[in-house]
Amino acid sequence: MNENNDFNTNIGKRIRSIREAQGKTREQIAELADISAQFLFYIETGKKSMTAKTIVNLAKALNVTTDYLLLGCITPMSKIVNDLEGLTPDQLDLAGTFIKIFSKGVTK
Repeated sequence: MNENNDFNTNIGKRIRSIREAQGKTREQIAELADISAQFLFYIETGKKSMTAKTIVNLAKALNVTTDYLLLGCITPMSKIVNDLEGLTPDQLDLAGTFIKIFSKGVTK
């Protein structure tokens, strides 16, 4: 197996693991990601690679970051961005205010 196949296999395993942990079927996630369930099967088994658009759609469907799908890690910044997704504009304004206040209190 070459390096590219290992990469695809690892991504596929992460996708399947997340999907199963969420109790979702392949069909449910495929519909949310605008792909076929058969294509999702090929992704999960490492037999097919994806376009950037499909990676983004799958990340949204699974409510994870693209960093996590591709690399298996969550960076501090990507975790913050993921936590902010889905907030209302008022909540985002409040979060922004909090970040400004917090960052002014931190000394380097």
